[in-house]
Amino acid sequence: MNAKRSVFPVLGSMLLSVSAAAAGIEGPTWRLTGVQGLDANLLPTGPQSVTARFEGGRVSGFSGCNRFFGTYTLKQPDRLVIGRLAGSMMACEGNAMKVEGAVHKAMAGTFRPMLSGESLTLLPVRGDEPVMTFKAEPKPSLLGLRSNVTGFNNGRQAVVSPMLDTTISMSFGDGIVKGFSGCNTFRASYSVDGNRIAVGPIATTRRTCADPVMQQERQFLAALKSTTTWDFSGALLDMHRPDGERTVMGTREAG
Repeated sequence: MNAKRSVFPVLGSMLLSVSAAAAGIEGPTWRLTGVQGLDANLLPTGPQSVTARFEGGRVSGFSGCNRFFGTYTLKQPDRLVIGRLAGSMMACEGNAMKVEGAVHKAMAGTFRPMLSGESLTLLPVRGDEPVMTFKAEPKPSLLGLRSNVTGFNNGRQAVVSPMLDTTISMSFGDGIVKGFSGCNTFRASYSVDGNRIAVGPIATTRRTCADPVMQQERQFLAALKSTTTWDFSGALLDMHRPDGERTVMGTREAG
């Protein structure tokens, strides 16, 4: 018997219908484990993993080098339609661009979504060879995260990097975020609900630095205070305010 044909009858008996998939596909962050036409050994692991999240008709994630986003529709009885993806356009080295190209090519189109435990398989409309396979990631958490800030909103609709020879950092404990804001240390309470975050009043020490450093500090603290959502974008922490403007970006390191 052909090996390919011997796999899918067994797989099909384990997988759930799209009505169940519709309930399960939305919400989790899915880590890519295989994509048609690409050697699985090229897929990055850890914080650089390729991920996708389906929620409220919008799909978003990290495709190996850049963030991506698009729209999707779940259609009965067994169809998932994903629109063309868009995203940032940063260039990366190594295999990142090759992986990203394969992800963008494979993910847009019409699929039969199937769930089996913690795994999601996107099958073509006709045929049984998976186009993409995913595994549900553990629920992300800010607790224990240390982050060196790589960009913050300056209050003029621009995300800028910290000034040369200055460092801005954050660490998230149990309900407390603290760190160094360029001149002073800071501390604030925070609460999270899924990917939503509310940052309380921020207290700082009272050291005085050069005017540009103090201005940067005020801009960063205002950006952090205005943050209402957070997510991980590959190896980065990505934070936004209600109007969608990015507030803070930083590294993603365990405490």
